[in-house]
Amino acid sequence: MDMTTLRRRLVALGHQPGTEGAPFGAADRTAILTALTDGPDYKLGDHDIEDAADRLKVDPAAIWAVWDVEGSASPFIAGRPTILFEPHRFSRATGHRYDASHPKISSRTWNRALYPGSQVGRWNQLLEAVALDLDAGFASASYGGFQVLGENYAVCGATSPWAFAWQQSQTEADQLDGFLRFVEGRGLVAALRGQQWAKFAAGYNGSAYRENCYDTRLAAAFAKRRAA
Repeated sequence: MDMTTLRRRLVALGHQPGTEGAPFGAADRTAILTALTDGPDYKLGDHDIEDAADRLKVDPAAIWAVWDVEGSASPFIAGRPTILFEPHRFSRATGHRYDASHPKISSRTWNRALYPGSQVGRWNQLLEAVALDLDAGFASASYGGFQVLGENYAVCGATSPWAFAWQQSQTEADQLDGFLRFVEGRGLVAALRGQQWAKFAAGYNGSAYRENCYDTRLAAAFAKRRAA
């Protein structure tokens, strides 16, 4: 997607981005943020998770465990989906051409120090990246309670990284739907069903899962949910 197309879609949604042909600017930032501040107008409940668990044939506690660990049970903050922008993913998606000029949003290697502590800081990273490369920017952030990375937009049923970000901004149910599509599309159902947390984390979080202890955190969250 190019900026002209995004601006037209933002206008169709009732927002006022920058004029066609103009450089990415404050009006575009405001329009994007406003468009993605639409939830949460529907929260997940036990019955939603039970239905999802029945679809995957997994223990409901397994889905809750991913929810608890990935989004810390905070799918929305200030009305927008909770995000984590990944500078190493943006670097890879753009052929490393912004590593030198924009080192805070583009890094050849994973670097924990590049993660701002606040959502404001993370959204600023995302918007700076979008100004450079729209698709790569939206593809390089993970969204919502399940923190699915935007680069997985197609397997999650979206037509573009922007469309995926917008879907994730709607409701917690939309975030759950994206998670289900991702787990099914990436062949992670068996690992989730068998509580094979290391295998699941490797497929869900990537090779750095050990460094972040995702497998042990998922196991602990699952045990806590089962005991509740």
